[in-house]
Amino acid sequence: VDSMQVQGGVLGDIKIESEFVGYDQLHAQSTVAVIVKDGQLVNEVKEGEEAQIILDVTPFYAESGGQIADQGWIENETTKAFVKDVQKAPNGQHLHHIIVEKGTLKKGETYTAQIDEAKRASIIKNHTATHLLHQALKDVLGPHVNQAGSLVAPDRLRFDFSHFGQVKPEELERIEAIVNEKIWRSIPVEIFYKPLAEAKAMGAMALFGEKYGDIVRVVQVGDYSLELCGGCHVPNTSAIGLFKIVSESGIGAGTRRIEAVTGEAAYRFMNEQITLLQEVAQKLKTNPKEIVNRIDALMNEIRQLQRENESLAARLGNMEAANLVNKVKEVNGIPVLASKVNANDMNHLRTMVDELKQKLGSAIIVLAAVQGEKVNLIAGITNDLIEKGYHAGKLIKEVAVRCGGGGGGRADMAQAGGKDPSKVGEALQYVEQWIKSV
Repeated sequence: VDSMQVQGGVLGDIKIESEFVGYDQLHAQSTVAVIVKDGQLVNEVKEGEEAQIILDVTPFYAESGGQIADQGWIENETTKAFVKDVQKAPNGQHLHHIIVEKGTLKKGETYTAQIDEAKRASIIKNHTATHLLHQALKDVLGPHVNQAGSLVAPDRLRFDFSHFGQVKPEELERIEAIVNEKIWRSIPVEIFYKPLAEAKAMGAMALFGEKYGDIVRVVQVGDYSLELCGGCHVPNTSAIGLFKIVSESGIGAGTRRIEAVTGEAAYRFMNEQITLLQEVAQKLKTNPKEIVNRIDALMNEIRQLQRENESLAARLGNMEAANLVNKVKEVNGIPVLASKVNANDMNHLRTMVDELKQKLGSAIIVLAAVQGEKVNLIAGITNDLIEKGYHAGKLIKEVAVRCGGGGGGRADMAQAGGKDPSKVGEALQYVEQWIKSV
């Protein structure tokens, strides 16, 4: 439900009481006290329609403190409605966003309100795990860690906290190990109510900026964690089963985020990782334990092949440079070579220009190499011709423009890129014209 919807309209005037019994009960006999449809108070909602309703008694948790709302059903013999979200109304009542799936839901009638127990079971595992994570972060990173936001959903938990740098992998391992150790120690989770001052004196963690009443709800996990919290929790840490950190990242200056999974979701996540590892091992033709060694060996092979490739490319470049000497023309008494060549990259082209300068002694050289839809261009001019006013940077700029690109550089060597391989021949033909114009 949109928070503006919750705040707006008739809801602010509704003072009727609604009791939340969902800490101890997963279902309840509930009477529909209020129905709001399209911002108006109504007496009934028909099949296929959506509305917001308030029950006199509800087991449905309304989203708050990072814990998402319960989902579930409201039904009797003739009517069934799906509860897709629950928010707090302006005056604190639990406001259920429903879709009627069967029959007509009526004000004043009594229904069985039943939350989705499987989702709630997953949510409470994640909520108690969040408390354990909060304390473990303080233990490992330091007392400066404070909660900056959280999400407790059925499939995952997300915890934002204050910390000045990235959490190191070994710190994450320790944090995860501490949380799992507390889970496997089967620690009872106790919940009690205390005056705020007394709870704080006990050392209960309160959220910065959160408003608390005179009497607060305290969630205690053995002698390990003590927090003020209005959420739902497991009765014993063993119910969480397993805790696995999925990611750690920065979300702003001085704020980090940890995402984690518990129970069945943690089991599924770890199984996915193992399957992935097995697939990688299969592709590398080794077993999972040898993957790192196999990758190291392959990296060495790749480096060796790259060195051999570079050596071969240089030799081929030399051979091609030798063949290109035969294509030299004289323009205004200057040796000119403008040719398309095979070259993998700009480094290869530079090597070829250097070779040709040495072989020719005095020349203007322009080479073009096509790579897919891209053209690499290079120009080289020997020092004697630079003194006569020829400039490689100016030349390559004009050549590049003629095949849809641009570039420039020094007087002796300049490079450029083009985007139209079909115009390479035309661009190279222009070289003679440019020389005559200087």
